[in-house]
Amino acid sequence: MSDYLSFLIDPLQSLLTWFHDSLGVSWAIAIIFLTIIIRVILIPLTVKQYTSMRAMQKLQPQMKALQEKHKDDKAKLNEEMMKFYKENKVNPFGSCLPLLLQMPILMALYFMIIRQPFESDNAFLWISNIKDPDTILVLLYMASQLLSSKLLTAATDKSQQMMMYMMPLVFGTMFLFIKFPAGALIYWVTTNIWTIGQQLVVREIINVREGKNGAAVATVVPAPAAEKTGGKSGGKPKSKKKKR
Repeated sequence: MSDYLSFLIDPLQSLLTWFHDSLGVSWAIAIIFLTIIIRVILIPLTVKQYTSMRAMQKLQPQMKALQEKHKDDKAKLNEEMMKFYKENKVNPFGSCLPLLLQMPILMALYFMIIRQPFESDNAFLWISNIKDPDTILVLLYMASQLLSSKLLTAATDKSQQMMMYMMPLVFGTMFLFIKFPAGALIYWVTTNIWTIGQQLVVREIINVREGKNGAAVATVVPAPAAEKTGGKSGGKPKSKKKKR
């Protein structure tokens, strides 16, 4: 597997070595710098991810109506859903694209760490050797991945939510029983923290923009005729009761 990922392993190792040797930082901090560089490169895809999530959120009522209408015919439901996605120009898997693209990077980093003789150097917090397994990092990965998944799946359906919630539990349990290197977990925890911060910032920007758009729409909505004429519309005037 590592041979197939050599096109990623070689540049990652060169960049990691440059951070370590030129900046004089530990291997752990070099991995954090490497993660930030990768996440900056992936920003355009992340923007598409949030755009897709927001579009899916707005289409949820129509999707639920289709699911209810064809709940007894799975084949027809799948056909109608594909047609619905095409008509509305949305990709139901668009929110997963950045995560899928990062998996080969994580695998390349894993094989690079286990194959190279990374020795202990200046410790970062409690981490001195990125080749050693670390239980604390596994727990941090699980917590950060769950929080990231919770923010990410707010606009997705129940099945996608369950899949995203199960992933950190499954991987975290696996990492507790196998010798998964701390360096790969540092990458994963760092990218989760980046994702959480990015989601909160983008969510706030979207709320502000939609709030402004809503206010703009409200200012151009014509007032009812009765309000424009002070209660005098084209209808019959209200009759006043005569005092006896």
